[in-house]
Amino acid sequence: MARRMRLGNRRRAPVWLMIAAGLALFLTVYEGYRLIMPFVARDPLYHEVNFGQRVIDDWQYEGENEEGYLLFYNPINGDRAMLPPQSRLFGADGKWVVIEHADAASLTYAEPLEAAPWYVYFLLLAAFGVGAWWAVKRARVVRGKRMRIRSSRSRGSVAPAAGRHARRRFKPRRGPRPS
Repeated sequence: MARRMRLGNRRRAPVWLMIAAGLALFLTVYEGYRLIMPFVARDPLYHEVNFGQRVIDDWQYEGENEEGYLLFYNPINGDRAMLPPQSRLFGADGKWVVIEHADAASLTYAEPLEAAPWYVYFLLLAAFGVGAWWAVKRARVVRGKRMRIRSSRSRGSVAPAAGRHARRRFKPRRGPRPS
């Protein structure tokens, strides 16, 4: 005698509850990062330096002049660089940064994506992995609902008589068949 497949009624959390839980998890991670690193910008690629601090290798930020030009200085070889106020990129020694905000006392810049810390890549990979796992799980659940069978209890445990036709195991499709 072949075994019959039994599919139970598993209850699932409502969609709004799953969305709220995901949002709460995101906010927890976001605020946890802020608590661990309180003096760094929230984006791990952003950095803020003050007057005289290093930006790229030995290049230091020297503030603004009277016309608003950004000044940089390399004390090792005495080189100076001056950027116009609307400039958004600063490159030196084969490296570059994106200038986000500048004033006379401080400079906020972002490093290129290759300079991101290892844990940023780990979190991105984990997010993609969880998303793929969830998609595969949802596909299995949806496929299982399409192939649901009638329970063995509703048919009764008595085997059909020899003269009668056996009942169908699967539910019949509703509506017309596709042509």
